[in-house]
Amino acid sequence: MTHISFVNDRYANAPGSPIRELKRFTELPGMISLAGGYPAPELMDSIGLQKIFSSLSGPAFASALEYGGTEGAIALRTELARLSNSRGITVEPGEVLTLSGSQQGIDLLARTLLSKDDTVLVEAPTYPAAISAFRFAGAAIHQVATDDEGLVLEDLERALIRLKPKALYTVPTFGNPSGRTLGEGRRRELLKLAVRHRCLVIEDDPYGDLWFDQAPPPSLYSMRHAVDGAERVVTYLSSLSKTLAPGLRLGWMLGPAELRRACVLAKQTDDMHASTLTQAAAAAYLAQGLFAENLPRLRSIYGKRAKALVRALNLQLGDRIEFTAPGGGMFVWGRAPGVDTAEWLKAAIERSVLFVPGAAFYAQEADNATFRLSFAGQDEAGIAIGVSRLEEALRFL
Repeated sequence: MTHISFVNDRYANAPGSPIRELKRFTELPGMISLAGGYPAPELMDSIGLQKIFSSLSGPAFASALEYGGTEGAIALRTELARLSNSRGITVEPGEVLTLSGSQQGIDLLARTLLSKDDTVLVEAPTYPAAISAFRFAGAAIHQVATDDEGLVLEDLERALIRLKPKALYTVPTFGNPSGRTLGEGRRRELLKLAVRHRCLVIEDDPYGDLWFDQAPPPSLYSMRHAVDGAERVVTYLSSLSKTLAPGLRLGWMLGPAELRRACVLAKQTDDMHASTLTQAAAAAYLAQGLFAENLPRLRSIYGKRAKALVRALNLQLGDRIEFTAPGGGMFVWGRAPGVDTAEWLKAAIERSVLFVPGAAFYAQEADNATFRLSFAGQDEAGIAIGVSRLEEALRFL
C-alpha cells in the first residue's frame, strides 16, 4: 500500500530541537552536561515550594483545581506585575497575560502576527525554538549580525529598509546562546528604528534577573515611554522557569492590548489557561517574598559557576578557542577556529561530556566553528572535569 501522510509539510520534514535531542545522553552514567540551559535542581527552593503546595487547603485548594480564566489568576497577575515593576517596568495586573512558559508566548505571537511569507528578523545566533515557531507559522526568517555588544544596528537598519519585516525577535539581556547584553544606547536606537519602520519588537527576557556583579540595562519594554511611539511596537516575554522552577510552566506577556487580546484568543484554542494549581502556588510563593529571598543565592552560585567555567576554559583550552565571559544568564558562547563542533561533540560524547554545537542557533548560514556551553547545571568541580574532557576530545580531532 502506498504510504499516505496526513502531516502538514512544515512539520513532516522539520528537525527536532537539537538541545532536547541531547537530553537522552544526560541519563548515561558519568555524563557531565554543559549543554542544556536547565536550572540546577539543587538551587530550586524545593522546600519552600513544598510548604506552599502543602498550605493550599480547603476552598483555596478546591479553587486551584478548577478551570480558570485564560488571562490567568488575578493573584498571580498581581505578583507578576510587581515582579515586572521591580525590573523597572510600570505595568498593572490587568496588562499581564499569564502563559504556560514564555515559550508559549513565542508560539502565540507567531500564530497571531504572521502570515505566510511575512518576514521575521532574528539575531545571529538566536534561540532555536523561536526559529522553529516562526518557521511553523510560514514566515521567512532573516538573521541580523551581532557583535560582542549584541545586535549590530547598521545591519538591522539595512534589513528593515530592504525586507520590511513584520517583527524582530531578540533576547537582549544575557542572550541565549550568546550571553551578550545589548547596551542602553543601542536599545534606545533599536526602539527608534522599530518605530520608524513599523516593526514589532518581541523582547524575550528569561535571564534578566540572573545578573552577577552588575545589573543589566533597562529592558526595551521599560524604555517604551522614553521613545515616542515605542509603546505601540514592543512586547515583552518573561518566565519563572529559570528563576523559580521550570516544572511550574509559567511565564507572562506584556504588550499592546490588541496584541494581548489576539494571543488570548489563540491561547483559548491551545491550553485554555496555564495550570491553575501552579498559578496558585507561584502567586503565594511570590507574595510571601520567597522569590526575592532566593534570587541573591541564585545570582551568587551561578556567578561562581560562570567564573569557574571561564577559568577552566582559559586553563585547558587557552588560545584554541575564542569566547567572552558572561555578566549573567546561563551560557558561554564560543568559537573554535578551524573546528567543526559537530565532530567535536561526537568525540566529547565518547568522553562523557556534552555541549551544543553552534549551528543549531542560526536561522540561515551557520558558523560551524561555534558552540554553546551552559554552566548552570554543574557545580564547580563538575565544570572543571567537563572542560578537561572537552580538551581531550578536541585533541582527538
